[in-house]
Amino acid sequence: MKNRNTYSTYQLSYVVCLVSLLLIPVGCTTIPEYPVNSELLGEKVHTNVDSEIARYYLENYLQGIKNNSVFDQQIDLLYKNQGDSQLNREELKQIAVNFSVDFAAIFLADHLWSNKDNRNLQNTFRLFVQGKEDSTYSYSIKYSDYMLLFVPGWDYVENGHITGADFAKPRVLVTDLGIENHLVEIPPNGSVEENANYLSKELIVRGQSGKKIIIVGASSAGPAIHLSLGEQLSKDQLKSVAAWVNVGGIIQGSPLVDYYLQWPQRWLFNIVLWYVGWDKDKLVSMSAKASRKRFSRLSLSNSVLVINYLGLSLSGQLSEYSKTRYLLLAPEGPNDGLTLLADVILPGSMTIIATGSDHFFAEDPLIDVKTVALTKTVISYLQKTVNGY
Repeated sequence: MKNRNTYSTYQLSYVVCLVSLLLIPVGCTTIPEYPVNSELLGEKVHTNVDSEIARYYLENYLQGIKNNSVFDQQIDLLYKNQGDSQLNREELKQIAVNFSVDFAAIFLADHLWSNKDNRNLQNTFRLFVQGKEDSTYSYSIKYSDYMLLFVPGWDYVENGHITGADFAKPRVLVTDLGIENHLVEIPPNGSVEENANYLSKELIVRGQSGKKIIIVGASSAGPAIHLSLGEQLSKDQLKSVAAWVNVGGIIQGSPLVDYYLQWPQRWLFNIVLWYVGWDKDKLVSMSAKASRKRFSRLSLSNSVLVINYLGLSLSGQLSEYSKTRYLLLAPEGPNDGLTLLADVILPGSMTIIATGSDHFFAEDPLIDVKTVALTKTVISYLQKTVNGY
């Protein structure tokens, strides 16, 4: 049995799943399959992609082998026109339309990899996953200087032991490292605004400990953390916050919520919500429409390091929990089965890419190892930055 008491993000998924299964005709939409055997971000990739040009891009172009003049010209022009600017969802959607969804996802990965800071962080993370100690980071790690605050996911009280929304396993793992950590007891089915209020109060209290605080939140916790740090707390109240680890946070909402609010699917969505006893308005606060409006007014302090942990799955690597929802979101571009990839990444942040993972990180057989590696990577980076190692 797979371990799901990890950085799991199933908190909204089973409601979405119920509606998806009833509304989407099974088998009516299939993803084209083009086998690939190559390398991405230094990791082996053996799967299927959705187009011939995506296969060529991964197997040839990115490996420095240019032997298809038609494809080469198209890809060269794309790189020339894109430049170094951060990719947004509109640009990635257009790339997906012009090429394919998998191509756009690979292009995003390569774009993030081209950033030196991201690349160094990714390499350090990989070393920790492999159990290798990177001497430029690890020798000076002082875990006792830090406190981790875990912001749980949707319905974590009732079903957190199943979904992982209660962060039970990650808390055990970081405790074993000697790191003080606490669960922020937000309302189990609260709105973004309610959850942000609880987090802000917790940060004010915990900030008096003298320790550097690292906030960790996944999926639905993401927008609440963003609201707390970006608007509710003053610069002085943020002094104790060293970093925010954004694990697949739906920062700009899930377009799936918007989809299920439309007719005719909203009638079934309402029935499901009534059955499980959830407040529709609180879920609406996590819609793309509401979240993008909120996102546009928020601004984070430069003093808070933000590291995104981004699940980037090609179409042949999707977990069983993501396939139907991935297809629903595919017309909008590369996605993780719950939100668009571009919408997970905050401006000015750094990103570690979880290749082969979608929104449901717990399906990764190495998730416990990666949980520890991610913790070590973030703290070692903070100490290196502060102490100039």
